[in-house]
Amino acid sequence: MTLETLTIGDIKQIFALADQHAQTEDREDGDSRPVIVRSRDAGVLFGNFAGRVGSTVKLTNARQMWRWKAAQGGTLIDCALYGVDTDACQFSEATATVQVFNACTLLDCHLAAANSIEAVKGGQWS
Repeated sequence: MTLETLTIGDIKQIFALADQHAQTEDREDGDSRPVIVRSRDAGVLFGNFAGRVGSTVKLTNARQMWRWKAAQGGTLIDCALYGVDTDACQFSEATATVQVFNACTLLDCHLAAANSIEAVKGGQWS
């Protein structure tokens, strides 16, 4: 097969193979580690990493972090490193499984940080 003899069918097959390869390369299986995810449309969530395909992240025991304050510093990276000021946060209750579309940040949490995030009472709105 040469460039001059390619058919539309050949080109479609090439694109299908490239797309299949890209999807395989962009897949990551979950390992239940605690993570913080920032998404473009759903805000910030905390949970156990259950997998990723492209920019979609799957979490178990997920909580939406509506209002957060790092225990030290002021960024989400600081929340993942040092945890949160539990009295200054407003989080949702944990839910079984969440698919987070358009994730733009995936932060691994240190164990002590994850413990402080989990200590925030969910659903406490004032």
